[in-house]
Formats: sequence, structure tokens, C-alpha cells
Amino acid sequence: MAQAIAPANIAFIKYWGMRDADQILPYNGSISLNLDACLTTTSVVFDPTWDEDLVTLQFYQQEPQTAGGRARERVVAHLDRIRTIAGVTTRARVTSSNTFPADAGIASSAAAFAALTLATTAALKLDLDERELTRLTRRSGSGSAGRSIPTGYVEWYNGDDNGSFAESLAPPEHWDLADIVAVVDTSAKKIGSAENHLLAITSPYFKVRLEGIEQRLNATREAIARRDLTLLGETMETDAVSMHVVCMTQNPPSFYWSAGTMAVIQAVRAWRAEGLEAYFTIDAGPNVHVICAGSDRAELQRRLEALPEVSFTLANGPGAGARLVEAPG
Repeated sequence: MAQAIAPANIAFIKYWGMRDADQILPYNGSISLNLDACLTTTSVVFDPTWDEDLVTLQFYQQEPQTAGGRARERVVAHLDRIRTIAGVTTRARVTSSNTFPADAGIASSAAAFAALTLATTAALKLDLDERELTRLTRRSGSGSAGRSIPTGYVEWYNGDDNGSFAESLAPPEHWDLADIVAVVDTSAKKIGSAENHLLAITSPYFKVRLEGIEQRLNATREAIARRDLTLLGETMETDAVSMHVVCMTQNPPSFYWSAGTMAVIQAVRAWRAEGLEAYFTIDAGPNVHVICAGSDRAELQRRLEALPEVSFTLANGPGAGARLVEAPG
């Protein structure tokens, strides 16, 4: 058996649109930050006496439950992918839990499949380097999961199967940022990211978004290297809005934002105008990530929790990548 922990990540530059659904290859590269408090812990046990895989999931503040349907299918498909590499057919028991709401735009799939990949490859004693692990994790179906393998600030490159991997741009201690997730809705989103990745190309704005990606990637790398919050924030907000414009203009359109989403955006912009520098970004869900300097974390969290539309917040600093907690001897 083996057990691994992996972080959710927040993309400063979003992966949106899938050009190859089999290999999970994106239309564009992306850059993200691993989160130190939004974590998934996964244990994988293999036993030759079992005749089927068992998957148990414990969602945020819920009792453990045996997974079925699409959730189980995705886990078993990835187990099969790794079993094929290892040359085994042994069935497994997978137990997974997380510290934050799932399917609400906080990259729960990324954390889950990064932890599953690392625990499964360790349990089967596969000797894979970090680049190979990120490529394998990408193939899980959650492409952004590959970004949860390396540590800290991470870039996922756009390329062919060999060239589409993730690596660390800087360790967590390079830059003391805070990401405060303003949770306005904990319910699972009605349309998953996977479906919208395939629909993205139907938006007339999709090509416009791609035209600006390289400039935003370059600006984000520069912002991280220089620890330039203004450059990062302005670039990040532009990219987040462009992603959601694609969602809203595809066929059929998809609307992730809620009234609570807009309330947080407007509050962040007002606070920034008053001198408290903070910026928003939003993944595929209604909840808002507010990025600020680590020194402003407590004040931003206090203000966000005072908004009537915010149920609670999840405060994060820069986090490590996926790591083993327990490995076979």
C-alpha cells in the first residue's frame, strides 16, 4: 500500500479547451500555484485476493461513502492505466478524503488525481521521475492534476504527449502570497469542466483568448520571478475573465458565476481602489480566489468573511507538491 497527499492548485493562467481528449492535451499552456491548505489524502492498497476495485470517498465535512457511477469509473480507469504500465491486474482499494469542497471550482479533481497517481505508482513500485509523473497524471482526465505534482509555482507546457508536462518555476518560499478562497456556494457545479473543455472551441471568442495567451504567460513568469503582485494580479484577472467569456459564449453557454461571485469581485475592486492590493481569479465554479500579499492575508480574510454572500473562507499560502506519506518497504 501507499498513501499520498496532493494540493489543489489555482491557475493564474487557465487551461481551457482540450485539443486531444484521449491524451488530455490543452490548446494552451498554463501557470498555477499549489495551495497549502486545500489538500487531498489518498491511500491505495493492492491485494491479489480481491476481484474488484473498491473506491471510498470522503468529501468535505461528510461521512465516507462508497463511490459509484462516473466517480468510480474515472478512478478505475486511471488505476487500469497505471496497472498496464506496471504489468499487473491486481485489484485495489482506494480511500480518499479532502479538506475543501469538491466540484465547486477549487480544483478538487486536480488534487485527487495527483494523489491517486503518486500513491498508485508508489504502491506498484514504479520508478517514474517527476516529469513522467506529471504526464501520467495529466492522462487521468484532469489535465490540471499534473500541475499538482511539482512544488510551489508551476507551469504546464503545451506540446505533444511527451512535451505536455509540468515543472516548478519557483518553490513555495520564493514568494509569500496568500490565496483566500471566498466560498459563496459549496454545491457541485451542474456542468463539469471536462464537458466545457470540449465545448470551448464553439465560442467565437475562443481564438481571441488564445491570441493573448503567450503574452499573459510571459507576463506571469516575469511577475513570479520579480515578485510583482501588480503585474501578476492584472494579468491573472484578464485571463480569468477571458476564460469565463468563452464559457458564456460557447454553444450551449455555461454560466459559473453567481450573485455571490459578483459581490466578491466588486468588493475586491473597491478595496484595491482604497489601497488594499488584492486581485481575483475564478476557476470553473462560482467561488472566488482572492490573491494578495501574505502580510495582508488576515485583513482580506476578515473583510471577505464579513460579506453576506460569503459562507466561509479557505486561506492558503504557497504549497508543496504531491508527496508520499507512506510507501511500501
